[in-house]
Formats: sequence, structure tokens, C-alpha cells
Amino acid sequence: MSAAGRITQSNTENPDRSPFTGLAALVAATTMLLAALTSAYIVRRGLAGDWTPVQLPPIFLASVLLFILSSLAIEISRRRFKIHRAFAGMWFSGVALGGIFVLTQAYAWKQISTPAGSPAAAFFYVLTGTFVAFVTGAIVALIWSGVRARRGNREISFTRLSITALYWHYLDGLWLYLVILLYLRS
Repeated sequence: MSAAGRITQSNTENPDRSPFTGLAALVAATTMLLAALTSAYIVRRGLAGDWTPVQLPPIFLASVLLFILSSLAIEISRRRFKIHRAFAGMWFSGVALGGIFVLTQAYAWKQISTPAGSPAAAFFYVLTGTFVAFVTGAIVALIWSGVRARRGNREISFTRLSITALYWHYLDGLWLYLVILLYLRS
């Protein structure tokens, strides 16, 4: 067998896993940052008597449903792409729901009645603001991978769609965690 034949055979046996390694690193970094913020939130809450709980607006619970629907649309679309069916409408609907999620957070921030100088309010803004930054970056990645998938190599495009969808699903679970934390600790 020639050297070129061995390289081709080797590439099909050992596919490039670097996108998934990159995703694992991103998930680890995101998890560590939010774990540190969560730890600081819990410790600070117990330190002094100046903690005034944040009354979370009802839109907060609605945002969980919105994020789950977005994640569902993204996953259905990714599976449609895999079986060579139209995917773009559902994909970008999921992205649009993600954009609406960001808007609901801005609305929720305006609904908070706790004084701005309150440690509870400060942690609320830091935790949700950090999360919205992650979501905004993920929305950009979802748009980019969706646009590229419409005109690129199907195998590479499916990998891109899968990576961005997996991160989006991870964020979905992370949002559920944050909402539960904020409701239990408020």
C-alpha cells in the first residue's frame, strides 16, 4: 500500500476529534466560571445581614420554557440536516427564540425592584449577565454554522451544527440550574 493510501485509510479510521475537544474545553471553562460565581454567591449570602432577596419576575420562569423550545428546535433541525432534509427554517427559528430569550433577560433586569446597591441584586445581575454573554456568543456561533451549512461540505457542516447544538443544549441545562439556584436562594 502506498503512503497516500495509508494516510487516507488512517484518516477514515481516526476522524478529527479536535472540534469536540474544543467543545469540551469551552464547556469546562464555562462550568468553572459559573461554579466560581455560584460559590461566591452562596458564601456572600451567608456573610452579613444586608442580604435583601431579589424578587424574581414571572418572566424568569417563562424564559426556561423559551430556552427549552429553542433547544428543541435546534435539535430537530440538526437531525433533519443529517437525513438530508430542509433544516434552515427550524434552525433559525431556534436561533430567533434564543434572541428572544436575551430580550426577556433585559426585561427581567428592568423588573427587579431590589435596590441596585443590594448584594443580592448585584449577584443576580452578574450571574444572569454572564450567562447572557455566553448565550450571545452561542447565538453568533449558531448563525455562523447555520449559514455555512447551507453551502458547505455536508460532513463538516454536520459537525459544526452538532458542536454548536451541543453547546446550546449545555447552556439550556445551565440556565435551568441558575434559575433553580436563584429561586431557592432568593
